[in-house]
Amino acid sequence: MIVRGLSMPLATYRRRRTGALAQIQQRFFRPLPLLLIGSDETTLRRDRQDPWLDYYSGCAEPDAALLLDPFDPDARDTLFLDPGHPDREVWDGKRLGAGEAARKAHGVDRALDLKELHARVERAAARAGGCFAMCTRTKEPGVQAQAYATWQRWLPQGLRLVNAEPALVHQRMYKDPDEIAWHRKAIAITEKGLKDVLPRLRDLGTECAVASALTAHYRAPAYGPLAFPPIVGSALGGATLHYPHNDQPLAERRPLLIDSGATAGGYCADVTRTVPVHGRFDDARFREVYELVLKCNQIARKTARPGISREEWTKGAWQPIIDAGFVRHHGLSHHIGLDVHDPADYDVALAPGMVLSNEPGIYLPDEGFGVRIEDDLLITADGCEELTAAIPKTVAALEALMK
Repeated sequence: MIVRGLSMPLATYRRRRTGALAQIQQRFFRPLPLLLIGSDETTLRRDRQDPWLDYYSGCAEPDAALLLDPFDPDARDTLFLDPGHPDREVWDGKRLGAGEAARKAHGVDRALDLKELHARVERAAARAGGCFAMCTRTKEPGVQAQAYATWQRWLPQGLRLVNAEPALVHQRMYKDPDEIAWHRKAIAITEKGLKDVLPRLRDLGTECAVASALTAHYRAPAYGPLAFPPIVGSALGGATLHYPHNDQPLAERRPLLIDSGATAGGYCADVTRTVPVHGRFDDARFREVYELVLKCNQIARKTARPGISREEWTKGAWQPIIDAGFVRHHGLSHHIGLDVHDPADYDVALAPGMVLSNEPGIYLPDEGFGVRIEDDLLITADGCEELTAAIPKTVAALEALMK
């Protein structure tokens, strides 16, 4: 039986699970069980395992669930797995299922059949005084938020559900060496794709061809999921922040904005480059705007350091754009991890181990183009490391690449 997932050592998942219960106890002033729900078969086919379940178990099986119960004397962590149906095996393959093999593979105390989940959760909540925790959010909701709403509707009388995500983000905000290594691999895959595709823009000819070429590069190493669908906006398309179409021809001698990223071990890269399709920054207005955005990108890299507040860091980096009379349409940065927009507490100052985007931009729909330059930064003990430094972004470096 092939066991997929598990990009981290089992000891890491155990440490994370212990930390999760500690964070929950700290936030709610008492220990509570935590329930996490995994992606279903359909979601896994088109995307990936839910990042919260992945973070705490490494389990890549469909329809899985994880229960952490500080009050269970026999098993503090239980993985629930759907055995599937024999009639579906010829269609979907054999599932891992519950039992000793699954328990050992994932390093949990117990691996049970999914049909036991509701009863086990009810008993765990009862031991905790009628309360248990899950994760939900209103911004960019995913599998956990959907599951939270479903379980909220199911709750028997006397049980209460609370949101643990604001507490648990304090674990995911700080990457350990294994996580950083996966980030580096994802960025290396992204770098290879961009360095192959950018010199061939005129031959590729369309936004969809560029997106397809990048997708092929990003999925080739392990057929892994993309960090997100590529944004490839030519001319006016580049002035739409999350341009969704990728269906236009590349406008000759006009700017092209490409926002894309591969994954490795589930961890994301997130890189944006804006380039002239013909490879030369010979349009004076575009070059003026580009150099201004690049200046802000470089300010952010130089000022990112432990202890600086998000507000101070963001304000300093955006100031030249504001001073030049342009509008700021979005923030400077977001956390990156198993989610390309990793959940985080943005009231916390920058600290070592954080992996963050650095993405100032100017969008000029009336002039028919936009510019965004996005890099991935690792906050270190005395500053930051630009993980994407090998991906060209200066005018000279891009013109040399695209020559």
